[in-house]
Amino acid sequence: MKPKTISQYANRWLIVACTVLLTSCIDVNPPPPAPEPNAMLPLPSSLPLDEYEPLLFVFLESKRYQELGWAQDKRVRDTGPYIDGVYYGTHPAVRIFYSPKVYNWLQNGRQGDIPDGAMIIKEMYPPPAARYADLDAAGINSKLSMWTFMVRDHRGSQDGWFWGYHGAGEGADDDAYPFSYPDAGFGQYCVRCHASAEGEFTFAALRNIAGEEGNPVSYRVDDSWIEPPTADDGDTHEDLAVDPNSAALAADKPRRDINPEFVTLFNMISPVGRENVVEFPPVTYDHVIAGPDGPAQFVTSDQCMSCHDGQGLPFGPNMYIPPGDDVSGVNLSPYGEWNWSMMGLAGRDPIFFAQLESEISIHSSGNLPQTIQNLCFRCHGVMGQRQFHIDQAGEFFTQDLVLNADRSDPLHKYGALARDGISCTVCHQMVDTEKPLQEIFTGQFDLSTPGTDEPGISNIYGPFAEPRTMPMVDSLGMKPIQSAHIQSSRLCASCHTIYLPVFDAEGNQVGNDFEQTTYLEWVNSAYQNEFGQGSDPQTCQNCHMSNDYYGEELAFRIANIQDQTYPEADHRAPEAEITVPQRDEFARHTLLGVNLFGLEMFNQFDDILGVRKVDYMTGSDNGLPTAIAEANRLAKTETATVEIESLTLENGMLTADVRVTNHVGHRFPSGVGFRRAFLEFRVLDTHNQVIWASGRTNGIGVIVDQNGEPLASEFFTVRNPDACAADASQCEQAYEPHYEIITSEDQVQIYQELVKSPENRFTTSFVAQHITVKDNRLLPKGWTPEGPVGMNADPVWGPQFVQATTPKGGALDDRAFLDGSGSDVVTYQVPIDPELAAGASVQATLYYQSIPPFYLMDRFSTANGPSGQRLHHLASHLHVDGTPIEDWKLEIGAAESLVVANSP
Repeated sequence: MKPKTISQYANRWLIVACTVLLTSCIDVNPPPPAPEPNAMLPLPSSLPLDEYEPLLFVFLESKRYQELGWAQDKRVRDTGPYIDGVYYGTHPAVRIFYSPKVYNWLQNGRQGDIPDGAMIIKEMYPPPAARYADLDAAGINSKLSMWTFMVRDHRGSQDGWFWGYHGAGEGADDDAYPFSYPDAGFGQYCVRCHASAEGEFTFAALRNIAGEEGNPVSYRVDDSWIEPPTADDGDTHEDLAVDPNSAALAADKPRRDINPEFVTLFNMISPVGRENVVEFPPVTYDHVIAGPDGPAQFVTSDQCMSCHDGQGLPFGPNMYIPPGDDVSGVNLSPYGEWNWSMMGLAGRDPIFFAQLESEISIHSSGNLPQTIQNLCFRCHGVMGQRQFHIDQAGEFFTQDLVLNADRSDPLHKYGALARDGISCTVCHQMVDTEKPLQEIFTGQFDLSTPGTDEPGISNIYGPFAEPRTMPMVDSLGMKPIQSAHIQSSRLCASCHTIYLPVFDAEGNQVGNDFEQTTYLEWVNSAYQNEFGQGSDPQTCQNCHMSNDYYGEELAFRIANIQDQTYPEADHRAPEAEITVPQRDEFARHTLLGVNLFGLEMFNQFDDILGVRKVDYMTGSDNGLPTAIAEANRLAKTETATVEIESLTLENGMLTADVRVTNHVGHRFPSGVGFRRAFLEFRVLDTHNQVIWASGRTNGIGVIVDQNGEPLASEFFTVRNPDACAADASQCEQAYEPHYEIITSEDQVQIYQELVKSPENRFTTSFVAQHITVKDNRLLPKGWTPEGPVGMNADPVWGPQFVQATTPKGGALDDRAFLDGSGSDVVTYQVPIDPELAAGASVQATLYYQSIPPFYLMDRFSTANGPSGQRLHHLASHLHVDGTPIEDWKLEIGAAESLVVANSP
């Protein structure tokens, strides 16, 4: 149990300090580097964080560094101007204390390395420094309540410093909801500024120190401060990072009622109370840094956040739209938007983990459960899985590692990496080795190897020429390099072409099949640019990483570091090494599809899924709402359109031709095959009452008939149960075929892929997809039966690639569906009373479901462990009213028209 009071901290500090002194006399093991002799503190790398922090905090609050007579600044000083009530400092007003090792290093002209155990302590005060000009030492100390600090420890990280902040009376980091950014540790965001220092990550200068020549840098300070200090004067790094009000956020967490309709239908799992839901380890556990010898293959995204998150005032805004009359703060930075993409969330996706639990349950023989987990985590937990196999070849990577919340376990880092999803150091380390697709698909992409070009240095690839390398090299051991591959669709091919083994119920492999083919679908479209040029070439990045915000093109500096736009500082690196140019071709890292169901789960259940909703660097809580709004915009403006091409009424028969056109660069839907889109067609009377409808749903997205009963096809009901009971070969299941003409209310045009297992049953198991019965997902513009010249060049794989993009089932007989326009035309024939037809209207709406009811039925029937129970809890408590997914469906496009009788 962690200490809760200062006295408990003090007692533990004394015990540890004495232990360090006693054991140093016993020559059992080689001693660690000696700590700072005057501080009597162990090195931070020698203790767990929750043990070291209390010791350090007692040292600070007792002002022991003052008692030891450490060198100190001449006075409390500002770190930037104070004008018209606004402070432009990098810290509040400060008075810095320097341990003897730091002071000696400064006196020696800042040459060489600062030794381990050295400390720099910034006492921080509400600005400006003029407030304290007439106070004696006791008076100044009476105003002191916060510190930032640097503790030198080369064993801890690439940059060799333990960084942090402490406020008087505050305890150690506790990982509690809402998962605030840690106050202290190795690999902290402080390097955003300190990496711009000319040596050793510090701007410290002798002229600041009492007894040395010269005076500190001074800044303009007007008289506007002569008022009581406001809350805006800050208690941390002013306007650089904002800590959320944890108590307020926790109090604001709504209690959600269970959906009775949901639990009545999905009753194969008993409702699970909140207290019994297995939570993901919080995001504060996802912390893997570059070590003292340089980075391993991967680090977590919090190492990139420091510079590649948004920046507000006073030194911005950059990659961030500050709060205003019409906006609550929009973070457009790479980290800020990637963080709320389903790629960034892949390692915590509750839908994926329920799917994985199903696969393990269905395919339980031998080592199949371990094999399947290891295979799935190639993408969903890619950094953990890959690093695990780099370090420990031959073993399986399983979900137990992903859910490991024991920081003392050496395997903990693999879970931290996996939970970070498809993170920065995945895509930005990919290299194009020009291997054929079949050698890299299913997550087998190639990466650069750390240290290949320079010892201890990893290559990080980006799109821009002449990147500034010094800050990243010094702080992370990572060197940014321009690469054309980062802008190529080929970058996406590996994880968006999935080719899996197929297993029967006994665990025998009976074949292989493509589970998803989004990249191949793009290749066989007008948008491809890899086999010559399609008629409308656009890469994946052109759509999923746009460079505009609601039509306004964006131009930003790609990183926020301390440069010439900051207040003057001593010993700053040369401007040429730290001046980040503005880039006109800035690419947003939205990386979104239209999976609003998943995004809403993260939005509403951040406590269970372990994510931090308040951005630390900007203070904005608008990241997830922005992602949801952007996904909804994509759904409604860039995905598909609906048109009523013709509408006639003749001899009591209403006939309507409805065209649906796909505008995305691949099939719609694409990706995992259980997603579906469907057409609702309604005939309304003059009072907007439904006369006839195909594709209507109930409140939880189940497609129903005119009596409100689920269609037999919704859950693949066996058509003849008695015959099936007698003969397994007679177990034909109901499903909706591809329609060209619809004449009944229980017929619905559903755009989907349906597959059967080796046992001839419809399945959503990814490794049991034996026979594709139907695939009428809308084709992309420019699709052809042969694909572009070169796509099928490989005599073995080429035909399979083309076939993977070809419709299956009844759509193959629909010539209009196959014409390359990316559209489908459905004719509705509705008998109607002429009296009702007068003044009637028709509406056609395309809806989308990323987790349709039949998929959830499969999950809850086969995944009844912690992951299935968690998904059941989230889905049964998900609030959809007033969201884009009201009634468990997302509107994509719609059209309507009045009925006009034909002239005789």
